[in-house]
Amino acid sequence: MKIRLTWLSVAAAFLTACAGVQETRITDVADLPVKSTTAPQLDWQNSPLRANAMYVFYDANTHKQRSTMVGDYYYVSWDDAEPDKPARILLRYTQAATGAAEQRRELTFPAGRGEPTSRKTEFFFNGEERQRKGDIMSWRLELYVDGVLKDARQSYLWE
Repeated sequence: MKIRLTWLSVAAAFLTACAGVQETRITDVADLPVKSTTAPQLDWQNSPLRANAMYVFYDANTHKQRSTMVGDYYYVSWDDAEPDKPARILLRYTQAATGAAEQRRELTFPAGRGEPTSRKTEFFFNGEERQRKGDIMSWRLELYVDGVLKDARQSYLWE
């Protein structure tokens, strides 16, 4: 009896894993800022920040090139269960120099994106605009499919 229950639970886990993407939703938002032109120390607490800095600075050969890449980087993972409909990811945010004035950036994805799958996209704020407007202070990320809000995530400072 115990062996049958074990096999039944293994089969259920396998079928669940094979089911694929079931709903359109935001699965993760990684906020990985690059605050200086040197990578953070090599230790376990800073490893995601160090990996992101190494990724961002990969082609930068001069200090000037590196300084334009300092900024805020947001990596969004989302499940796309309805690729036959148009999708849009909207990032609403505030920056240090703009105060409470809301800024917006969006990415659109046309209908016909293939099979339902997990997708990754990124938003980045660097260069002259970031130097002028400052760090991102608060943000809200919204995922729309065919004009309908499917999911949203926000920073703890967002009101």
